Parts: sequence; C-alpha cells; structure tokens
Amino acid sequence: MSTLQLLAAEGPNGRFLPGDVLEFWWGLLAFLVVFGLLAWKVFPLVKKALDQGQADAVADATAAEDATAEAQAKIAATRAELGDPAAESERIIAEARESAQQLRVDSNARTQQMVNDAWTKAQSDVSAMKVQANADMQAEVAAQAVGAAEQVVRSSLDAGGHGDLIESYISQLGASS
Repeated sequence: MSTLQLLAAEGPNGRFLPGDVLEFWWGLLAFLVVFGLLAWKVFPLVKKALDQGQADAVADATAAEDATAEAQAKIAATRAELGDPAAESERIIAEARESAQQLRVDSNARTQQMVNDAWTKAQSDVSAMKVQANADMQAEVAAQAVGAAEQVVRSSLDAGGHGDLIESYISQLGASS
C-alpha cells in the first residue's frame, strides 16, 4: 500500500476535524472568503435596513403620538363646542316648557279676549234690539192710538160736529198768531 492509499484509508481525525487536514484548511479559506464578502457587501446592507426600520418605527411612533394628541385636541374642541349633552338637553327641555307655558298663557288671553268681545257685542246687540223693540212698540202703539183716535173721531163727529171742530181750530190759529 502506498502512502496515498494509507492516508485515504485513514479515518476522521476527531469529532470536529475532517479526515483530511487539507480539506479543513480549504474549507476554512472558503469560509473566510465568503464571510469577508458577506461582511463587505451584505452586512452593511443589513445594518442599513435595520437602521432604516428602526428610524421608520420611531417616525411611525412619533406620528402616532402626534395623531393621538391631535385627535384628543379635536375631541376636546368638539366637546367644548357641543357642551355637555345632558345640560344641553335640559336647556332645550326647559325652553320647550317655557314656550309651552307662554303659548298656553297667550292662548288663554286670546280666548278671554274673544269671550269678552263676544260678550260686549252680545250686550250691544241686546241694547240695540231693546231700543229697536221700544221704537217698534212706540210706533205700533202710536199707530194703534191714531187708529183708535180716528175711530173715536169718526164716530163722535158728525157733519156738524166736524165743521165746529174745524172752526175752533182756525180760531185757535188766529188767536195764537
């Protein structure tokens, strides 16, 4: 057997080392080259990405805090503008009650005024009717009296009495002038 065959037939050197020592050194050299390339090209990109992610997270957190503060300010402004809803509803209810009471008072006053106006008109109509009834009655009594007087005069005056009545009337006219 040759040395080469002897080395090839040799088993591993231990738990962590390969069977061939040159394989270890070539593997180490390849690892260092790959690690060097990674450290030169990839690690700066990873670090930059991590730094950018951290900066973005900080910016997002700051923006979120600003948005929260702005939202709280808007809520406070809206509450101040709207006031207390319970107090506002109580104020509206109080205004409605006051308006209803005023409407009730106004309605009662209008109704009372209408009743007073109707009462005054009725009294004035009754007074006018009394006056008219009295005038009609006086006219009727006068007409009846004239009719009765005519009948009395016709029946009591005959042609001679009629002439005496005319002469006495003429003499009274002459005496008064």
